[in-house]
Amino acid sequence: MKKRNTLIVATLLVILLAGMSACSNSSDDARSSKNQSEPENISQITDDSSPSNDSPSESTSNTENNGNKHSEGTAIENSNEQAEENQEQTNNTDNNNSTDTTIETKENEIQEDNTTDTVIKIEGRRTEYLERLDNIQKELDALPEKVDSDKGVTNVMKNYYGRSYEMYDKELNEIYALLKKELSPETMEDLKTEQIKWIEQKEETANEERLKYNGGTFENVAYYISLYESTKERCYELVNEYMTD
Repeated sequence: MKKRNTLIVATLLVILLAGMSACSNSSDDARSSKNQSEPENISQITDDSSPSNDSPSESTSNTENNGNKHSEGTAIENSNEQAEENQEQTNNTDNNNSTDTTIETKENEIQEDNTTDTVIKIEGRRTEYLERLDNIQKELDALPEKVDSDKGVTNVMKNYYGRSYEMYDKELNEIYALLKKELSPETMEDLKTEQIKWIEQKEETANEERLKYNGGTFENVAYYISLYESTKERCYELVNEYMTD
């Protein structure tokens, strides 16, 4: 009986030791498993955090690249603007040169035109106007008062020569207008000066003739006769001097 109890106790002791050994091994395995899992977690965390650690470098690199690209873009824009300014200056210079050339060409053309258009006589009108002047005198000679004027009737003479002066003065104005239209400005300028002097001389001569009969009935007759003769003579002078057949 005593041996049987001893055997049971020994058996229980063996079972207890085996159980304790199993618990110890289980605890070691759990600790070992935990230790192995922690490096993996650390490695995973490290791997996960690596991109975050690298991103500042990459961001800096991207920023530098963007800065370089921006600088390059600015340089290109400045270069394009400078090229456009140079082209615009070139175009302006070409336009100015073209304008100067055009003005010079026009000035040369004007000078050539002035040289070509220097007209000192009107061609093909002389005979026409001489006939017109002759016809005026024929018309005056055909007037009824011509007979009494030739007889020396004072009032008739005054009216007759007054009318004669008016008719030739009208023709003189038409001749002068034609010359002004057809002759060159240089020629007409000289003629204008000459005509002003002639008018002054005409009035002076007529007044001198009138004063010869101052206070008499023939005073106005002498005045109109002088005007008529001077004006008629001037008409023929202008036609013969400034017109050709």
